Parts: sequence; C-alpha cells; structure tokens
Amino acid sequence: MIKLGAHNLAEIRRHAEREYPHECCGLLIGRIEADGQTRIIAATYPVTNEFKQSALSAAFNGAGAESNVEAANIEVEERYHRMLIPPHEYARAERQYSTQGLGVVGNYHSHPEHAAVPSQFDLEHLAPWPTMSYIVVSVRQGQTVDVRSWELAADRSRFDEEEVVVNEGEATEGA
Repeated sequence: MIKLGAHNLAEIRRHAEREYPHECCGLLIGRIEADGQTRIIAATYPVTNEFKQSALSAAFNGAGAESNVEAANIEVEERYHRMLIPPHEYARAERQYSTQGLGVVGNYHSHPEHAAVPSQFDLEHLAPWPTMSYIVVSVRQGQTVDVRSWELAADRSRFDEEEVVVNEGEATEGA
C-alpha cells in the first residue's frame, strides 16, 4: 500500500503534464512501515529525465555492435517514451531527506498516450527493489487520465498493483 497526500498526487500530475509529450520522472520520499507493506509519502522529488543515447550505450556496453545498433534504434524511436533517473539523484535525495528520517521509497514516471501500467522495459530496467512503490501516470493529449501504483513481486518477475490511499489533508498521516 502507498499513502500520500492530495498535494503529492497533484504535484506528480502537474509534472507529468508539464513534461508531455516526454516522460517525466521523479522520486517518492517517505518511509516504509508495517513490515515493508506500506510506503508513506512525505514529498515528491522531481528529476530531469536523463534518458538519452549515452545512457543506452552504457546499458548495452560490451554487448556487441548489434546491441549498440539496437540501442540507437530504441533511442530514435522511443526517446519520448523512456525515462532514466541517474543513480546520483537517488543518492542526492537520500542525503537531503535523511536528517528528517526519510528516504527514497519509490519513484514515478509518466506514460504519454499509454496506460498507467508498467511496461516490460519498466520491469527490466526501472524497478530495482521489491520494497519500493512505482507510480505510473497516464497522460493523453497533455492531460493526466489515470494514476496507478505498483509493487515489484519478490521474485522480480512482474508488477502487482498496490492500493493507493490519498489523504485530502495537507500532511500524509504518519509522515
């Protein structure tokens, strides 16, 4: 389960609409409770989408010329439908919020003109930990139409949808 304030949800929606037709991305700051079953969001941390050819080249580094050609083709065809949050952004957010007893407990990104459902690419490249929440925002024609959250299965084989609890008050309960 993920709990967040209405203002957090509004920030995520605005970020997704502002970046359209590109994918937006950001981190979810908070804490994990209930033996890892609940993520309580205290803040969002928007990040610049760093997806570009150099990121793909690094991902395919040493895989051979055929894979590098494949990476270049992916970049040309999908650069508006992929995202990358660099590892240093995770570290920066952790440092910034650690004094408040908070940390990175998930991330979010948008799917322009697609459903708020994680893709196979998301599963293979963007979901490092089963303990995190992964929010996907569907943006169609520049407007958010759906926001859903997902958890990575313990065996990392799939995403399972998780319950989203939105607190209408200014602060998320327990945050």
